[in-house]
Amino acid sequence: MTTQHSSDEHHGVLQSTFDVFLASTRAVTDLVTSAGSAGARAVLPSQVNDSVSRMLSSMRAMVEQAPQITDELEVLVEELRAKRLSIQALQSELNVLDRQLDVLERALAPVQTWSTQWTRMQHALLHTLDHPEAGGSA
Repeated sequence: MTTQHSSDEHHGVLQSTFDVFLASTRAVTDLVTSAGSAGARAVLPSQVNDSVSRMLSSMRAMVEQAPQITDELEVLVEELRAKRLSIQALQSELNVLDRQLDVLERALAPVQTWSTQWTRMQHALLHTLDHPEAGGSA
């Protein structure tokens, strides 16, 4: 349980750090865009500025519509965790089955020994009954 709590805490810190990094990067990008736009307006014709502005707006909308990579990673990590838990459950079931088979094997060992002895006795009796003269002449 402590490992899970530590992992969640580490995950939370990492996600918070990543979110701060993204927010800072967006702020810098917006400042650069504003500075570039102001410089471009002074030099380029308004039709070019309008086209570039529409293109940049379209690109921004497309990027905002794209799924967040953090969401995708969350789903992936949850799937991996679920698969590991499933494997652990299977291992536990296999351990129980192995113990049951061990008990059954030990319980059948005397029956196997008895069966082997019975087979030897049958062969000895059949051999003696097939050759009665060898037993009677001695």
